[in-house]
Amino acid sequence: MRNITNELREIAEDLLESKKVDVVLGYAKGEQPYQSVPFAAKKKEDVENLIFDIFSYSSLSKYLLDDMYRGKKVALVLKGCDYRGLKIMLDESRVDRDDLYLIGVECRGVLEKSKLKKKIDATLFETTLDLKEDKLAISSSKENVEVPYEDVLSPYCLACEFSTPHKEEVDIILGEPGKMTNKELTTDECFAEIGQIEKMDEKQRFEYWKKQLNRCKRCYSCRNACPVCTCRVCLFDRENPSYLDSDTSQLAQHQFYHVIRAFHISDRCVGCGQCSRVCPENIPLHLLNQKLIKELNKFYGSYLPGVDEQPAPLSFAKADDPDPFEKEEK
Repeated sequence: MRNITNELREIAEDLLESKKVDVVLGYAKGEQPYQSVPFAAKKKEDVENLIFDIFSYSSLSKYLLDDMYRGKKVALVLKGCDYRGLKIMLDESRVDRDDLYLIGVECRGVLEKSKLKKKIDATLFETTLDLKEDKLAISSSKENVEVPYEDVLSPYCLACEFSTPHKEEVDIILGEPGKMTNKELTTDECFAEIGQIEKMDEKQRFEYWKKQLNRCKRCYSCRNACPVCTCRVCLFDRENPSYLDSDTSQLAQHQFYHVIRAFHISDRCVGCGQCSRVCPENIPLHLLNQKLIKELNKFYGSYLPGVDEQPAPLSFAKADDPDPFEKEEK
């Protein structure tokens, strides 16, 4: 992805020098090894810090809601899933397309560090990585190996159908659109983990989720990283909501928080996996979202947020909609 980084820097420098934009929102190297963090390039000297690589996880569109970008022309770097989240914001008039210059990038999927660590006999500090076609070359003082990139790819990327924005959706695309290393998965494969949980009986499922969600510290990292949690005032930030408070010792409230949030984004989730990725307790929050997506698809037909043009299933109602809560006739 070095070529994309070079292309990005050239485009960003031209945009800033010509004053076509006020800022370029992209990624830069973080302090930890193989860590890419959000970065705002505001002048020519900042451009050399911009990168795009297999660790560029974060969706940047939520930064557009910050008051510091209001009224400014912003260039935004977007993977396919990022554009889906942005499109929802555009459709809801949370941001104005005329204020944006969209830089689509070829995304071959982001790397899952937990999978990588199982493949190497060294620390990330001692390791050099190089993505070559569909292979990841791993070099260290202890070994030099190549592994299929698919083996260390994020599981969310494996099921991704829109890795790169379409050219008509953005102002420019960098890289080779559509060059994705993942395989097409069936519906059952996409929801394999959900299928295992569904095989549990009701009590086992309740105990499973209680154990998972009770580890929550209510840090709200999942909400803050989610590209479709875009309410300007989150209901969980409102003062003294009657059903939820800041007492993290009340375990049931962790369950309330996650179930409410999952329902809130059930027909908006773009499958990026950021909620699980940023969770300090490693709670598989994406599974809650996937379960609701699976149920919505069953009741209302397949729907892809940020892709399909029809309204989201839960944003309107029809007279013949199925009612899963309808009581059986006596």
